[in-house]
Amino acid sequence: MKPRIRLAVLAPVLVSSLALGSAPLLAASAQAAAVPSLTCSVKQTPNAAGKYDVTATGAQPGTTVTFRGGTATNKFTATTHADDDGKATTSGFIPVGKVTAATEDEKVSCGTVKEAEQQDAQAQYSKGFRKGLAETQEGCKKKPQNQNLAQLDPNYEKGYNAGAAAALNSKACQEG
Repeated sequence: MKPRIRLAVLAPVLVSSLALGSAPLLAASAQAAAVPSLTCSVKQTPNAAGKYDVTATGAQPGTTVTFRGGTATNKFTATTHADDDGKATTSGFIPVGKVTAATEDEKVSCGTVKEAEQQDAQAQYSKGFRKGLAETQEGCKKKPQNQNLAQLDPNYEKGYNAGAAAALNSKACQEG
């Protein structure tokens, strides 16, 4: 057989075998991309001093999720199963240190207790600021806080006072 004829016959066979051989690889990578990735977070439990909620999302439903954290001398481990939405949660007194969530296939960092405390402090300050600003803008007069005698979060109180001061210094209250 002449070299040109051999090339003309073999070239389509070679190209098709390469294309068919890579199809399973493409399908596997597309399937892997469709699987949700595990994410995790640590947040302070509302109205429970010292307690934290650790939540992992993106796990396969029914998968075992193991949460670990703390330091070399003070550790915690909790194991639970992901619900139908791929969410797994644990709550309790979590020692200071890095927290992780892991399934059989994946491990991710959830953050630390300190980061959760900082996020909560920022959220409380922001909530207080908005409330102080809104209440003071109504009549350009700061309203007394803590009318229900409940203990106020110090960050909320700082935010409230800053919001009230901003309202009192606003153009609307200065002209009125």
